[in-house]
Amino acid sequence: MSHSLSAAPPARRDAIFIWIGVIALSFALLPAWSLDYGLTGATREELLNAYGWSGGNISLLWLLLPLLLLLRPATAAPRKRRGRHLFDAGYALFCALFMIASAVAVNRGLGYAAIGILIALGAVMTLAFSRLEWLGGDRFVIGSLVAIIALIGVFILYPSIAIFLPMFTNSAGKFVPLGFMTVLSQSHILQVIANSFLLSIAVGVGCTFFGLVLAIYTTRIAKRSAILGRVFSILPIVTPPFIVGLGVTLMMGRSGYVTEFMAEVFGLKNTNWLYGFTGIWIAQVLAFTPMAFMILDGAIKTIHPSLEEASYTLRASRYQTFCRVFLPLLKPALANAFLIVIVQSLADFSNPLVLGGNFDVLATQIYFYITGAQLDYQAASTLGVILLVFSLAVFCIQYLWIGKRSYVTISGKFTRGDVQPLPRSMVVGVTLILAVWVAFNTLLYGSIFYGSFTVNWGVDYTLTLQNFVRLFGQGFSDGAWPSLLDTLLYAGIAAPITALFGLLIAYIVVRQQFKGKKTIEFTTMLCFAVPGTVAGISYILAFNSAPVYLTGTAAIVIISMVMRNVPVGIRAGIAGLGQLDKSLDEASLSLRAGSMRTVMYILLPLLRPAILSALIYSFVRAITTVSAIVFLVTPETRVATAYILNRVEDGEYGIAIAYGTILIVVMLAIIFLFDYLVGEARISRSKAQNRQ
Repeated sequence: MSHSLSAAPPARRDAIFIWIGVIALSFALLPAWSLDYGLTGATREELLNAYGWSGGNISLLWLLLPLLLLLRPATAAPRKRRGRHLFDAGYALFCALFMIASAVAVNRGLGYAAIGILIALGAVMTLAFSRLEWLGGDRFVIGSLVAIIALIGVFILYPSIAIFLPMFTNSAGKFVPLGFMTVLSQSHILQVIANSFLLSIAVGVGCTFFGLVLAIYTTRIAKRSAILGRVFSILPIVTPPFIVGLGVTLMMGRSGYVTEFMAEVFGLKNTNWLYGFTGIWIAQVLAFTPMAFMILDGAIKTIHPSLEEASYTLRASRYQTFCRVFLPLLKPALANAFLIVIVQSLADFSNPLVLGGNFDVLATQIYFYITGAQLDYQAASTLGVILLVFSLAVFCIQYLWIGKRSYVTISGKFTRGDVQPLPRSMVVGVTLILAVWVAFNTLLYGSIFYGSFTVNWGVDYTLTLQNFVRLFGQGFSDGAWPSLLDTLLYAGIAAPITALFGLLIAYIVVRQQFKGKKTIEFTTMLCFAVPGTVAGISYILAFNSAPVYLTGTAAIVIISMVMRNVPVGIRAGIAGLGQLDKSLDEASLSLRAGSMRTVMYILLPLLRPAILSALIYSFVRAITTVSAIVFLVTPETRVATAYILNRVEDGEYGIAIAYGTILIVVMLAIIFLFDYLVGEARISRSKAQNRQ
């Protein structure tokens, strides 16, 4: 009797009201609009207007509109009231879109209060969807998905759309539907487009050929010397932009020792032969061949030897087996390598700037339109769109066509087979080509390191430390120290965000089932397809006006680094999760651990090698990137590659090469330290398993 008359448990306060309180606090404590000169440099009237406290300010509606949710009952909503939950989610989305639209309407940038308000509105949407039992009602998964969609929309889709707008406006800002035709009608622009496509195809062919030669040697010929392939696949990744081009110049430029040798021995009279198509092709082939090699090396290792054995049993010769069995099975890898190198060649900005001469390409032409004496956003946008459309077309072919073809050679059935020897003449040819490749790269990087210690290459080869003294001997406030420290700081912030954000997207894509999953994966992978030059321009156009002002801040540099490298984190996460049985997640969830605890305590420890790989790769890429952030940096946000670019433009090649040498040594040390630590961890784990 006493049990039946006992008091009912108190009704739980609806969490939505807590987030409405966050909205009110954000509006009260933080500026709603951006301040041109910051909090310390603003007048009292500017502060009142920025905080939304002055009369007639449209930002007051940001607070008043979400307060309408207070009219709902104060207790937690029953799960059966589907209509109310749909209203909560839709109304929160409406309030967020209204904020953005109002900022565009008054042409003002959103302030810090908008961050808190948008996070709170996203939390309201998460609560509403969880009560609708969407994705099992898991708030962590739903909140992660809402955040991912928001970030993709703001930092990938919005900039990609923004780059199209200047195509249809003139210098006065008026809408001109066919304005871009005036740019395309110029014969010089048409020649630039033709140059870019011709160069990219030639580089694609060259890199695919040399990548195949290196891959065949390391997988089918080499025994103890296979490490050569790995060494020369790492060096270009850690080599900063401009340095390969400068190294080629030291060898074969006007004052290069190869040019001088050819002039003395063979009577070469044209000492400018390097500058133009030839020089860019050589530099890009040297820089991008390792990318093709890594793709083809992995593909060759998956070809099962029993297929070649079967060919020999049918009395096919070694050449017939190579041409009719081996190469056809490599078609998807060859196509992938070729297409990826084409996109990289089109996006390359550094080598054409150093070696281009009068041979203009899209990337450098866009750079001159943005940073040159005559600022022309319409021409830069038009060329950027051409570059973007072509790159996306290549990416779609690779993703949709090649990705769906099956070239399976290893199944679950047991088969025996030993790797068959290649034709002797082919072994000799591959070995000779590899020897030339290794010798050329040795001379190239030897020239880079030696050139950093010379007084003036081609004039005075006296060894000196003056280049390094000018770089790092002027204290931490001048020279290269500020740019180096800023670069390490930005890359150190961007790398863990890249790895964790990529892992979160991979977890949502691999472990959850919902409509639009493939769209999210495809959209995030577009970051690989968008050339760096286009990404830089799109960020300027998107974040140099309302509703978001980020240009000139460190935030836009870090965001650019994250978004450019997030596909690396996604791929590492997808590969790692593919090796983990889903029953691990299910066991954790059956013990009433939520998705967040499952990710933190089950998946993260098991995915540590994949996370560390993504972390170190994104860190190195963030340090060496130039084409995307060269448009975004300012004197207050200096980075190493922009400093090298300035030295190249001033003709101070010795200082530029010395700085590049320092970066190569630093990044190689980081990579080998990481490799040593991960290797030690693997050995320790295997010993522990053996003891058990």
